[in-house]
Amino acid sequence: MSGIIAAAIAVIGTLLGAVVAHRYQQRTAALSAANADRERDHQRLLDACADFIALAEDYRRAQYDRWTSQHRDAESEAALSARAESYQLYAEVRSSIYRLHLVAVSQQMRYLAEQAANIQTETREIFLATDRTDMLRRGEIAERSCEAFVIRAREVLHQEGRNSSEPA
Repeated sequence: MSGIIAAAIAVIGTLLGAVVAHRYQQRTAALSAANADRERDHQRLLDACADFIALAEDYRRAQYDRWTSQHRDAESEAALSARAESYQLYAEVRSSIYRLHLVAVSQQMRYLAEQAANIQTETREIFLATDRTDMLRRGEIAERSCEAFVIRAREVLHQEGRNSSEPA
């Protein structure tokens, strides 16, 4: 009889151990998946910010070129080419801003997307300058906004990265 009790206890212990091990594996898998999701979101935000700022810089340069060529000879091939490049980069910057909005899950990230939209507007207004001094002043405003965006993006990315390394 004691052999049967010992065997029953052994079976129950084995089953209990299997259940505990299974629950532990499920929890570990869920934590790993959550960490991978956070890391993927962090990488998406990093990529979106880097893409935006590169395009914003190109767009600002294109706006300088467009303004300069327009005021030299509005009908020249250079002016037409500068305008076409400006329109193309405008569309790419807008697309990049939409991408930022899509990956913005926290309030800080949404603020970055709004900041990016302001940069696009400031950069677009370079072409509206009345003279060279005004054009350069508008360009400096857009450039300072880009620098502020990079600083803020670095802070948000650092915060998001720190949050992704914490256990869920």
